[in-house]
Amino acid sequence: MKRIAVALAVATVAVIGVGYAIEDPVPEARAAAMSPAFGPASFDEALQATARRVEEKRRLHNVMPGEWLRTETLALALIARHRLSGNPDDLAEAGRLLRNSFSGLEDPAGPSLTLAQHALIGHDLPAATEALAKFGRTAVKLPHERSTALALTGDIAFQRGDLAEAERAYDEAARLTPGFATAARRANLQLWRGEPASALAIAEQGMLESRMPPQDHARAALLFANFAYAAGDLDLAGRWVERAGEVFAGYWLTEAYAAQHRAATGDMDGAIDALKELALATGEPEVVDTLVGLLLHVGRDQEARRWTVHASELWNAKLAESRDAYRLHAAEHHLDFGDPARALALAREEVAKRPFGEAIEVLASAYLANDRPAEALEWLETAESKGFRAVSLDMARGEVLEALGHNAEAERFYARAEKLNPDARGSMRKLLRFGHY
Repeated sequence: MKRIAVALAVATVAVIGVGYAIEDPVPEARAAAMSPAFGPASFDEALQATARRVEEKRRLHNVMPGEWLRTETLALALIARHRLSGNPDDLAEAGRLLRNSFSGLEDPAGPSLTLAQHALIGHDLPAATEALAKFGRTAVKLPHERSTALALTGDIAFQRGDLAEAERAYDEAARLTPGFATAARRANLQLWRGEPASALAIAEQGMLESRMPPQDHARAALLFANFAYAAGDLDLAGRWVERAGEVFAGYWLTEAYAAQHRAATGDMDGAIDALKELALATGEPEVVDTLVGLLLHVGRDQEARRWTVHASELWNAKLAESRDAYRLHAAEHHLDFGDPARALALAREEVAKRPFGEAIEVLASAYLANDRPAEALEWLETAESKGFRAVSLDMARGEVLEALGHNAEAERFYARAEKLNPDARGSMRKLLRFGHY
């Protein structure tokens, strides 16, 4: 359903009536200010560049394998390649290198900040917290290191459902080192508070203050597409998807967005064909799930069942690879296309570790799918008490209230969702699994 890493680029927002309308896509002056910095302009070129960097850092590491700074730079190169390729072997090797680098060092020496970043990639909050505590004991902290530590502290707080602490940490990180990375975090926080206009304004300012290489600029464009989807502006979302493809060609994630967007513009057959090709090329289960949703939407149920089996196999493999990293997305798969009981088990496990808005919505929807609406309502009330607001949360609240026979109250939450996204009740919102929230 919802997701995609961090990043985007520009658009002004105005409140019109009960909804949000995103105006004038990218004025020429701002577009010029947001041009990408130097770097590989295609996925293939970037992958080749990261491969060369990994080998260069590996050679230096092998000369002095006991020097933890060289170990850290190799781990960072492997993490950078993983961000592009998704290869789990790179991430696993980076983790082994980082953990082994502490051997023989006196506390708090070692690459603790990088270890915290690595842990958060896999959603391992306890390991990230422990690594940040070690970093906190270091005597000398450069401003950019302190900013990174604060940003990661905010990420942990957000995923634990503490929005006030997340905001405090993000704001302090932004004060130390302004830029798009902290702006994107602050924007995401506002989005999950039900404030897409504020989210867009924060992200826009962060982009104007930053110069990023093409691959990061493309990820930024996809984040702005997410914000446009959240506000129900499909036209603007499509323009940002196009921008991502223009600045960084051949990136599978941009191609996934572009394929699903064809469905949003009425080209269902073209979207299905593109997603089939991409699913076979990437083996990404989220691509397959998006394909399944479209196949079911157009009544191609038998074909959808075959792809659903394939998606389940892919999610099982992902869970075996890193349960913490993929558990929530696997729960969504089983909730929408698979086994509701398994969806509930996975979602309960997820919320026990990361009780934030998105996970709570999946858990509540799983409780409802298992005919336990009262428990679903309790969790949705908990999410709101924590400060989380989103279209998906309000729509789930309406569905649960309807199941409990509280139709008038259900209508209130459906209407509230439409204030965030005028298309909240439309069928397209859930079909757009990349960027849906």
